[in-house]
Amino acid sequence: MLRLATNLACRLSSTLVRANQQCLQRQEVIPRAFSSLPGLSLSCNPGILAIGQAITAPQTRSLTKFSMQSGKRKSVKAVLKRFYRLDWGEWIRTRTGRHKHLWRKSAKAKRRLRQHVFVNSTQAYLLDKMVTKFWRMPKFYVNDPYRPYHSREEFYQTKKRTDQC
Repeated sequence: MLRLATNLACRLSSTLVRANQQCLQRQEVIPRAFSSLPGLSLSCNPGILAIGQAITAPQTRSLTKFSMQSGKRKSVKAVLKRFYRLDWGEWIRTRTGRHKHLWRKSAKAKRRLRQHVFVNSTQAYLLDKMVTKFWRMPKFYVNDPYRPYHSREEFYQTKKRTDQC
């Protein structure tokens, strides 16, 4: 029965798309006969035509600007999982595919995959906006493996020690 309804919905899809477009132009409601079919949902909203599970919503990792309880901004958890912020403001990430098909990769490729890479300035600016002030401040962890990378002594602006003449 569901298969028959799905096939019927697929055959009607081109007709319904046209009906949906005409509905948008005239600002009318789509007839109830079409909207009561199983596995089919239509509305007069722009661009909404869903047939079963064929059309899915795109992924979103949106920022909550005001939480319902406290009214404060929230950090995007996906950013905290995938990226790490160094004390001097740069974000690093691991390479994609670092655990996949290692048996077919050369030793050089495996070594490259173990290394972290910097994100570009546009991405760093975006990531800074996606986390709260707490995550932008320096963190002090016990036995931090990133400890040597938290300082940039070669740059004047981020130098911590004074040069002695």
